[in-house]
Amino acid sequence: MGLLQLSFKNLIHKRTLSILTILAVTIASALVVFIFLVNKGLEKGVKNGYGPYELVLGADGSSSQLVMNTFYHFGVPVGNIPYEVYENVLKSGLADKAYPIARGDSYKGYSIVGTTPGYLTTRYPEAVLKKGSLFKEVGDVVVGSHVAESLSMKIGDTFHGTHGINSEEEHDEFTFKVVGILPKLGTPDDKAIFTPIESVWKVHQHEEKEGKATEAYAEGEHAGEEDVTAVVVKPKGLMEAQSLKAMYTRYNGVQAAYSGKALSDILSIIDTGAQVIKIIAVASILIAGISVLLSLSAMAAERKKDIGLLRLLGKPKSYVFYGLLLEANLLTIIGILLGILAGHVISFALRGYIFQYAGIELQVWTFLLEEIYIVVAGIVICSIAALFPAVRSYKVDPVKLFVS
Repeated sequence: MGLLQLSFKNLIHKRTLSILTILAVTIASALVVFIFLVNKGLEKGVKNGYGPYELVLGADGSSSQLVMNTFYHFGVPVGNIPYEVYENVLKSGLADKAYPIARGDSYKGYSIVGTTPGYLTTRYPEAVLKKGSLFKEVGDVVVGSHVAESLSMKIGDTFHGTHGINSEEEHDEFTFKVVGILPKLGTPDDKAIFTPIESVWKVHQHEEKEGKATEAYAEGEHAGEEDVTAVVVKPKGLMEAQSLKAMYTRYNGVQAAYSGKALSDILSIIDTGAQVIKIIAVASILIAGISVLLSLSAMAAERKKDIGLLRLLGKPKSYVFYGLLLEANLLTIIGILLGILAGHVISFALRGYIFQYAGIELQVWTFLLEEIYIVVAGIVICSIAALFPAVRSYKVDPVKLFVS
């Protein structure tokens, strides 16, 4: 009987122990794959998150909050700035493109973003609307693909926005109408609703006239008439970007933030957490290695007489030694391959939730170079773990075993 065939028979004979060992390796491998996929999605999201808008202007406060709210639709706006800031940017001649952003309201948890059609055509010059047309009139909206899919929205649907992100209080005096649906963009804009900036102003004109101005509005979470929450800028060049930043850093109540720099600061914080998770993943792999060690030790202890019989039949010590190493590698490879598959399946199952709450688009069926490293590292670790029971079996004296 060949060594490979014998190893398979041994594993099948102790199927419960083999399954538990494979399961431990599978769970560890799946966790590592999932972490790598999330990290890759995060890196891609950061690169694609702000497009050509390298500079963003907003109210004084946290630059990270300003960038995350403007481009990732996360959290609440820092505050409001006058519309004239946008007009002054255009007059400066330093911007290739600039667009105002007014926000603060939502519909079923999805941000309503007031801007101009140019924001979308500049950000996604090659994108073609999946259905309908870009917004033109006050009250028109274009919805992201994720919003349309999640809420089953179609052209012609109407709805009322709500105060803030988590409030259930509706602006029932103002109706939005869906006129367009964006294609899948692979950015956080997939989970946003876009409308003319005048729509946002008009909603809050109604609010003020009827005495419904909320505390959130008073604190600057909503853009009022002639107010914006941000101005996104595509500078003509590096020098122009520096000039604009210097100009508006001195402007009272306004900050100018480099989009990439703010996101890099956020990534540095996230990386710290990611390192902790990676340590946990490595610990999981080591635990899987210990599982292989315990499994093979138990198998070897129960098969002492089988090993002795093989030796009496003329099999060399190396046959027994390499047989146990082969069993360890079979358990490891099967577990890792199942783990890699499980990692992708889990990522596929969770991709919607991750995008909904973090704006991270996972490329769930993209196989990574790191997965080869997982296979190699797993084989090495589990082979090392298998050395102890293999050496013990190697030293078995068949004569003493049967005499005793």
